[in-house]
Amino acid sequence: MKKKLAVFLCACSLAVTTLAGCSSPSSEKIGVGTPEPERKEIDHNEEMGSNLGLWGRAMGSVLLYLNDGSPYYFGGYMATEENKKSAGNILASSWEINNRKELLAQIQFLLKTGSRKNFYEEAKAMEQMSEKELKRAMKQLSGDLLIHYQMVQYNWETWQKKGLLAWDMCRISHLAQWGYIAGYVDGKEAQALIEPAAKKLKEKFTSWDEVQNNWLDGYCLFADIDREASHSDYTNRLAIYEKLKAEQSEGDLLYDDSLFTAEILPVSGVSWQELLKEAG
Repeated sequence: MKKKLAVFLCACSLAVTTLAGCSSPSSEKIGVGTPEPERKEIDHNEEMGSNLGLWGRAMGSVLLYLNDGSPYYFGGYMATEENKKSAGNILASSWEINNRKELLAQIQFLLKTGSRKNFYEEAKAMEQMSEKELKRAMKQLSGDLLIHYQMVQYNWETWQKKGLLAWDMCRISHLAQWGYIAGYVDGKEAQALIEPAAKKLKEKFTSWDEVQNNWLDGYCLFADIDREASHSDYTNRLAIYEKLKAEQSEGDLLYDDSLFTAEILPVSGVSWQELLKEAG
């Protein structure tokens, strides 16, 4: 017998709020005190011979910019003591990450499971219902819960099994860069940790437009935001992406679509597999 959606929704709404690794949308502000370097004065702070710094900067660009960081500088901020404290605070308050092992464990979780597991379960349960049953069940919902399941349906119809992939993978970039500034990993390790996430994006997407739209749609589901609302955190983040894309220089692309056809170049001397073994 098919599980009634109303019952299923009640159970899953609890699961959503207790998902490991979910940060509160209102707590994503770092509030750093030291401005990032001017773009013309920096060298991107990346490892020579690897393109993972570029992958990571593009993946984390919108949230870094939203937090007054520079997406043209790996890490987003100067590694000052004040910024180290701020990055540590956001990892602790939003992710319950207080040390290196917890950082690596959370990255491992996002890589293997993330928000995708609950999304798949919810989407499959909705898909198994008849159109009439689904319509009746959705009428019983209101507020954030209604928006949540509307976004489950939208993400599934739009992306199928790729739904929330960029949402989870881009958060790996956020954690790697904040973890670097917090001092839990060094710069080479932070860039190496982006490799498996970059590989997944390269396998499933062909452009940064696709990646960013997938990330934004995942954010709407995660934060229970109506994608059709005239003004929201979704429209704000979309505007930031469009701004960054329009302002990039041809000689210094932030969103270089050639990455999706080029070979991923690992960081020399650092293995992301060995790093994640530390997570246990």
